[in-house]
Parts: sequence; structure tokens; C-alpha cells
Amino acid sequence: MTDKRRPAWAVRLEAERSARGWGKHEMARRLLAASHIERGSIRNLARQIHRWEAGEVFPRDWATTYATAFKLDEKDLFGSACPYPGGQSTTPTGTVEKKTRPDNGDDDVKRRALLELMAALGAGAAVPAGTVAAVLAALESSLDAPATELDAPGWQNLAWEYSQEIWVQPVGALMRDLAADIMDLGVALQREKNPSARKDLLRVSAQLTTYMSQELSDLGRYRDAGRALQAATHAADESGDRELSVWVRWYRASRALWENRPPEVISNLLADAFKHASGTPSSGLAKAFGTRAKFLATQGDATGAKQAIRDLHEVFGRLPEHVLQDRISPHGFPESSLRQVEGFTHVMLGDTKHATSAIDQALSLMPEERSGSRTNLNLMRALALVHDRDITEGLNHAATTLNGMPTSSSRRRITEEIIKALPDEKTRALPAARELRALAAGKT
Repeated sequence: MTDKRRPAWAVRLEAERSARGWGKHEMARRLLAASHIERGSIRNLARQIHRWEAGEVFPRDWATTYATAFKLDEKDLFGSACPYPGGQSTTPTGTVEKKTRPDNGDDDVKRRALLELMAALGAGAAVPAGTVAAVLAALESSLDAPATELDAPGWQNLAWEYSQEIWVQPVGALMRDLAADIMDLGVALQREKNPSARKDLLRVSAQLTTYMSQELSDLGRYRDAGRALQAATHAADESGDRELSVWVRWYRASRALWENRPPEVISNLLADAFKHASGTPSSGLAKAFGTRAKFLATQGDATGAKQAIRDLHEVFGRLPEHVLQDRISPHGFPESSLRQVEGFTHVMLGDTKHATSAIDQALSLMPEERSGSRTNLNLMRALALVHDRDITEGLNHAATTLNGMPTSSSRRRITEEIIKALPDEKTRALPAARELRALAAGKT
């Protein structure tokens, strides 16, 4: 976008930054410092600065912070685009039209909630009650709201970036970035008027809130995780993307399994996923069959679990090549995922021979950067050792596997199964068993 097409405030932001000799990353550092956020995502904020300077979206929630960082009067910096409290915002020619909404005060509350959440997460402190709800409210309130055209491809690229990181980065590492981006995405949805672009944004919102739910679940915040998944399901359904709707519903069922929810809850969530799949081969359908196999195995239903694995193999043989080749993101279902399902299912059924073989295959196929998944596989191996009554080796292998790794809902669940598999109270009282409990209960 040329200077002639960019709004005056966007040109001014770039000019003020350049005049001070600051790059976009330095600008991001200055904005975070002005907002008193010690460990915010410089990378993500720098990307957002690029969008602001391009005039794609007005930095409504950061306008005051910009003025503070530049040591300028906010009205002088943004001119007629400045959202004066209680007044009608006017915009230069060629910019997105913005209207004062009756919930301007709510926007301030949401911004404060976001800053509070990001600051708490950055410092490793407890997240204040209600802050996650405020972050998600920006998205939820936008799902049926009118909006103005924005850059949907940029959001799609962001969703892809998160998909490459959510199963690679340590537990909680993406939480701050996701919270900030979901807030911005809620604003983008409210402004987007183009039906096609809006559907693209809804697809992105379904994915980002699903990833946020994983982070929340792994951090032990199950109620907030459930709310995030509800928002993701709503967004996926409103987007009209059937495969995405199935994928989100699988995620809900999988999270419920790892969180050890009541069997009827998991069963109902799986049924909902299968109903929306209508038998059409997809990553979500394959994953749903995998979760069904694991779930039935935890219930001791060997016949049902083995049938689910057969169903999974049938779907696996019809999956698109791009799904089979995706070994990193939650949208893929490569052979390593198939073997991982087999490993967990067989070990829960006590078939340690087939379980060990599947676990070995999964580990040989699993990328090294998927350290969390590899940890889970090694915990399954420890469970197989315990089932074979090699108690000491199994407990030591589990403790070694968990040592230094952040906990997650899946690792907590598998560790619980290891403890349950110990034959008697005497073995459960062993120092190695106590150490394992402590590691599984440790903070992320």
C-alpha cells in the first residue's frame, strides 16, 4: 500500500518510528515496556506493527501505548482517527470506517484483562479469575456481528504458524501470543463485511481458540479450556467448513479423554464428531476413530477398541496425501499417529507385545521436535513394563522420561494409569512411585 492509499495515521506511525531509528522489533519492545508487560511476544507484536503501519487495521487497543512510547499527545499522533472517549471516531479518506460502539467501555475492560493475563503468564504467576473469559468474549461477541473487510490471508498464515508450533513448543509457551491474537481476531471479525473473507477468519478463529484450549487444558485450567473449545466449535460451524467442525469436535473428545472426564461425556463428544463427519475421510475422522479406540481401551472394551482400530485403518487408507505427509501439525495424520494410537490402545488392554511393537514404530517415525509426543510414547513404554511386572524398570523409565519435562493433561493421564497398574499398595509406596506422582503433579 502506497503512502497515497495508506491512512495518515499509518504513515505517521512509521515516520515516528523511523525518525527514532527503531526497527519494528524495537518498536514492539517499547510498546510492551509502556504497557508494563515484561515478557510479551516481540515477534507477534512486530508482525502486528507491520499491519498497523500498512493501514490494515487501526491500533485501537494500543493507541494510548503508542503515544506513551513516542512521548506524544495521542490526539496529535492519530489526528481525527483517534477514538476520543465517548465521541464519534472519524477516519481519513481511504481508511476502514469505525463507529463508536456502545461497548467501548467493555473494550477497555477486555484490553485490561488481556494485559493482566499476558503479564501474569509472562511472570509465571497465577492467572487472575475471569481474565481468560474476557479474552474469549471478544471472539464470542463477534460471531454474529457485522464487520469490515480486512486481511484474511494474513490471519490464515498466522493459523498455519501456530499449527507448526502447538505440538512442538513447551506447554504454555504460546499462551500469551494466542491470547493477544484472539483478541485482535475478535476485532477483525466484527469489522469484516465480505462473506468469503469472514468465513476465512472464522476458520482461523476456530483453530486459534482450539490451540488456546490445549494450552489451558495442559496448564490444568479445564473449565477455561472447555469454554475455549465451545467458542472454537461455534466458529467452525459458522464458517461452514465441515472438516474443520469434525476436527474441532475430535479435539474436544481427545481433551476430555486426557482430562479423565466421565465416560458418558467422552462418548457423547465422540458421537457428535462422527455425526458431523458423515463418513467422509478426513484428518478429524481418523483422529476421532483413534480417540474412540483409546477411550474404549480405557474402559476395558477390547472388542470395541479393536473394531475402532480396524475402522481407523480403513479411513487411514483413504486419507489425502497432504494429511499423511503432515508430521508436525494437529491437522496431519501420518503413520506415526496410527502407531501411537495402536500403542496406547494395546497397552491399556494389557497386550504388551503388540503395544511395544507399535510404540517402537511410532518413535522411529516421530520427528525429534515432537518432544511432547515422544514423551507420551515413552510413558506408554513404562506402562507396558509395569504390566509385564518389571516394576522397578517401569517406574524408573517413567520418572526419567518425565524429569525436566513440563506436565500436560495427556502426561498426567498416562502417569495415573502407570500408578493404577502397580499391583499392590506396597509397590505404590515405593520411592520411585512417590517420585513419579510428584513429577506428574509438578507445575508446567
